[in-house]
Amino acid sequence: MVFYSQVSLYGLLWFEFAGYPAFTTFATQILSMHKSRVKTWAHLSLLAANIIYGLNYSIAKSVMPDHIKPLALVSFRSVLTAGLFWITSLFMPKEPVNRKDLLFLFGCSFFGVVINQILFLAGLNLTSQINSSIIQSTNPIFAFVFAALILNERITFLKGSGLAIGLSGVLLLILQNGTPDLASSTFLGDVFTLVNTISWAFYTVIIKRMLEKYHPVTVMKWTFFFGMLTTIPIGYNQWSTMDWSSISLNAWLGIGFVVVFATYLGYLLLSFGLRRLSPTIVSTYTYTQPIIAAYIVSIMGQDHIDLVMIFSALLIFAGVFVVSRQRQSNSI
Repeated sequence: MVFYSQVSLYGLLWFEFAGYPAFTTFATQILSMHKSRVKTWAHLSLLAANIIYGLNYSIAKSVMPDHIKPLALVSFRSVLTAGLFWITSLFMPKEPVNRKDLLFLFGCSFFGVVINQILFLAGLNLTSQINSSIIQSTNPIFAFVFAALILNERITFLKGSGLAIGLSGVLLLILQNGTPDLASSTFLGDVFTLVNTISWAFYTVIIKRMLEKYHPVTVMKWTFFFGMLTTIPIGYNQWSTMDWSSISLNAWLGIGFVVVFATYLGYLLLSFGLRRLSPTIVSTYTYTQPIIAAYIVSIMGQDHIDLVMIFSALLIFAGVFVVSRQRQSNSI
């Protein structure tokens, strides 16, 4: 009996002085590997989402306005995407959302669905795919500004300089033909796209709190439900006067891509990434969109790339790079 007591005592002492540290180290390594794997999937989700968005410029442009009007497409994609998220939620455990958070999600829907989708499609309808994608790539700059104001991310002189460089690229693109003509469709399209980009950046910052609290599908089903209630009356005049039977099969395939891939899957993938990563990191993936968009339009012969576009893109990419650098500098 004494022998077994001594063995138990020695075992306890071994675990205390040798086994416990080894166990905690092993557990820490496992946890670290899990976090690393989760972050890897988050990055892959963001890459996939932005590839889809890069393709969406040409596909959405090809169906507007000849086959479907921009505001009609906004209403159509909002309603169908809301339905897809609610159907998806039926196969998941029920997750109640408190009333205060529902009110917050209603506000998020205004920036992430209503303003974002209306101004993106309206802007794309008026300007070129390349212009739209280049302006969209300023998203990391505005996301950083909003993250600094709302999430208290540190503003440094280096990142402030990046903001100025990126904005200079946008202004060069918008003002490339001299003093802008307010009646010019391209100018208005560029401005719509810029406001859309700012709205989307604000959305990615404020929605993060909800994504950390609830599952992305839960967040998206309510966000699109509220967005749908707003976009239906806005797009009513256009979709109520459309001849839906005249839309060709190819056009329906394009519209289907916009709804299923660029909206449902794109928002879902981005939400998974945003749940694990900061809004600034998430937004930096948007700089891949102009590259993909330019490649697609050059293949399809829908647009051409000039030196002003290239130089504007370089300025914006430089600004994004500077803003995204995790370098410690004096705060401003």
